[in-house]
Amino acid sequence: MVGQLDSTEGFCRVTEVRGARDYLKRGMNLPLAKATADLNAESEGNGNSGVPSEVDLDGEFLSSLSVKALLARPLELSDGSIVGTLCALDTEADPYRPGHLAMLEVAARLLSYEWENVTRRAELQRLRERVRDTQSSDADTGLPNRESFLGVLEREWRLTARGSVQSVLVACHVSVDGADRGLRETMRTLALKDTAEVLSGATRSTDHVGRTGEMDLAAILVGCHGLEGAEAFVRRFRAGVKRVTGGLAVPISASCSTVALAGSPSADNVLEQAERVARDTSVADNGRHGAPPEPTHDRH
Repeated sequence: MVGQLDSTEGFCRVTEVRGARDYLKRGMNLPLAKATADLNAESEGNGNSGVPSEVDLDGEFLSSLSVKALLARPLELSDGSIVGTLCALDTEADPYRPGHLAMLEVAARLLSYEWENVTRRAELQRLRERVRDTQSSDADTGLPNRESFLGVLEREWRLTARGSVQSVLVACHVSVDGADRGLRETMRTLALKDTAEVLSGATRSTDHVGRTGEMDLAAILVGCHGLEGAEAFVRRFRAGVKRVTGGLAVPISASCSTVALAGSPSADNVLEQAERVARDTSVADNGRHGAPPEPTHDRH
């Protein structure tokens, strides 16, 4: 089975099945295990090389399908984002051997490569279209700039106000940690680019991403019902940032805040509110780590 992870709803959608019986069908939504973010942090701390918790399917639900054996490997892209899972399932107990696991590992890597290849071609096409309108794009990240992003946010806010769709805004402040201010200044642009790439990879095609300040990014999660789904998205996004930037000379952190568009007085207000919380969180985190807070200046 190949399954695609949903970034906000907490389930895995079955996109392809081979050799399955009646218990597994294409298009089914398989729930993920609860508290996956906490389990993922715990497994990383223990050096666990098993399946990341983002791909852990709910065991009770699988039992209800009479599934007694499961092998799974994540479909992970080069930017650290996990987009799906490749699974082998059986209603018999202990049917798999080490050779099956090795085969699944290789297949997952090949499928991840192909998945990324198709995604990158589509992204290249979008970038070509964006280059035609440089007035609305940020030169460092290639994302829409603040003015352009605000235009999209205004549209989504109006749709939310009419009850057409429920969406959530996620604001992110990127900071470069460490005591050496010169090194931090050198790494700022690289940190922002890497974080922007992870954020873009974590969102769906229906979502919107932009650069809203000197070290600020934002995403609109369209159709996200409630802040719980947005918080799950933030946990996965921050885990991706940690994977991608872990090898850099200085630590990179991403402080985030989430605000529902519903009930907000205006698009400007909801963005300013989310950015303020994200920056305050960043200052508090830097203070706990003993590093001086970075100056922030809005880029308009």
